[in-house]
Amino acid sequence: MRTAMFTLVRLGPSLAYATAAVFLISMLLLEYSPSSTSAWWLYMAILPLMREPIYLLFAVPGVGIWIATVLLILASLFGIQLALQPQRHLRSGFIHAHVALIATGLTMGRAAVAQAGLSSFSLPRLLRGDWTFLPLSSPLGTLLFILVLSACICCHLRILERTYRSGAE
Repeated sequence: MRTAMFTLVRLGPSLAYATAAVFLISMLLLEYSPSSTSAWWLYMAILPLMREPIYLLFAVPGVGIWIATVLLILASLFGIQLALQPQRHLRSGFIHAHVALIATGLTMGRAAVAQAGLSSFSLPRLLRGDWTFLPLSSPLGTLLFILVLSACICCHLRILERTYRSGAE
């Protein structure tokens, strides 16, 4: 039971990469069928969660929507392999989880400071502005952040355990 639970936690970064790939697929669906309500629903549901990481990925020279989709699908599949064999790929799992954490943290940080309106003109308006954590208001955003953070904690615990075991011998 404990092993299965930790495996599910370690799949958190793969879920984040897969969610980003689904976001790109929804963009492609909108390109080919702009009147599809389901494509719009999918796009708008994932947009607050994956906008910043995807736009950063698009900022890399030579990365288009197709290349980004393939990279994210491969990262998600690679994460499944890392989750199933965590002791074999300790460093790779650490990097994989922490890149996903940085991406979800970047999204949350950008959403926390993003506001609409003219609140910058006066201090009273600024204090009355909406300071909610946008991704945490959605269940998917909360789940992604908690799973990815838990996966990072698991990586740190595995590294500490390995260090402790090698020091004890």
